[in-house]
Amino acid sequence: MTDVLVAAMLTQAVVVGWIGVVRLTRSVRHTSLTTAAAWATWFQATLTVTTIATIAKSRVPPGVLDQLWYLTAVSALCPFVAVLGARRGRLLEWSGFIVLPLIIVLEWPALAQVVRCWNGQRLDLEMPTQLGYAVVLVMGTGNFLGTRFTWPVIAFTCGWAAVVFQSHSSIENSWMRRDPAFFVSVTQFCFWRWAYRLANQQNTVASGWQRLCLDFRDGFGVVWSTRLTGRINEVAQREQWPWILTDNGLKPISNESQPACDPEADPRVNHTFRWLLKPFVDPEWIDERLTASKDRALGD
Repeated sequence: MTDVLVAAMLTQAVVVGWIGVVRLTRSVRHTSLTTAAAWATWFQATLTVTTIATIAKSRVPPGVLDQLWYLTAVSALCPFVAVLGARRGRLLEWSGFIVLPLIIVLEWPALAQVVRCWNGQRLDLEMPTQLGYAVVLVMGTGNFLGTRFTWPVIAFTCGWAAVVFQSHSSIENSWMRRDPAFFVSVTQFCFWRWAYRLANQQNTVASGWQRLCLDFRDGFGVVWSTRLTGRINEVAQREQWPWILTDNGLKPISNESQPACDPEADPRVNHTFRWLLKPFVDPEWIDERLTASKDRALGD
């Protein structure tokens, strides 16, 4: 793989990534995902620095380049871990006491090798460090398996897992060890392009509260979505709603008798959704989805 081609592909992936980060930041402005978007900016900044160093690798010691790639891989975890704590009232605490310590803990084995890497030796990560990284990676990205972004997240996971697991002396002669930039450029480009295309796809089936729930799951992942569903069904059971919230929206509890009114018109449903979503999204975020559903229904 020629250096010129790798440099061009990596540069293209970085540019697409910055476009994706800007769009992500705009799309989450009415949600508690703004902190996750900020961590995505940090990750993209580290990838940019690493890309510059990779393009100029003739002037950068291989060990230092290894350090930069590993720092970027650790930074790639931050947005996904930040999503797991994306609840208003504890955003700063989550970043300060979870995300930052995570960076320090995972970076510590690499920082201990800075001097030897600067003197020309390669970064050598032991298996416990690699397994620890893998656990956090799967925990963070696994939150989006089953959402609209399943396949982009799988590509993202494979790319950064490969970067970390090649940083071991036992695979010194592998092609990934020699140049991880090509594989990363491909997976990063696929991640952002794929995610952007899926994000722009309009859901032509879901409407009303169902569309809102699907959008919430796509943005916050299955962990928060499952918790929200459980809380709503607790209220529904306590107040004896004739519906239950499922993956397909609010459905009648009994198939034999249909409720007299539609859940879209029930004030209890409206109040419960808005109250339970308050720590995560603004009213504008909710109204935007409900209004779009009504407009589409009128258009049909």
